Amino acid sequence: MKVVVVLAALIAVSYGQTHHPHTVTGSTHEPNVHEAFNFFYDFHTHNMMVINHQKCYIFPLSDQEKLDVHTDSGLTALELKFLPMVGSSTQTEVQKSSLAASVVHACGQNVKHYYTMS
Repeated sequence: MKVVVVLAALIAVSYGQTHHPHTVTGSTHEPNVHEAFNFFYDFHTHNMMVINHQKCYIFPLSDQEKLDVHTDSGLTALELKFLPMVGSSTQTEVQKSSLAASVVHACGQNVKHYYTMS
């Protein structure tokens, strides 16, 4: 128990010595901005998913893309192809209940909107 207290005290002291406040007089601190996309290939349905926050975009793959997805360069090419399509292609929102269980699982538990892409 004493070890935990000593360890907590050392962490608190070291944090106080290394942490610098972010406020600067006369200027504003702009917040960090980030965007995250995850990609998943579902071998059951042969779909590629692009997941972003609470949205899952489902792309059907062509016969050639089904082969390409199994190589590093092919997978990278598909990711680079599908990412810009998220904002520019035709999207159709679908109900979670109409999707294969493997697709829903791949999209993750935080997803609220599912879109098929064409």
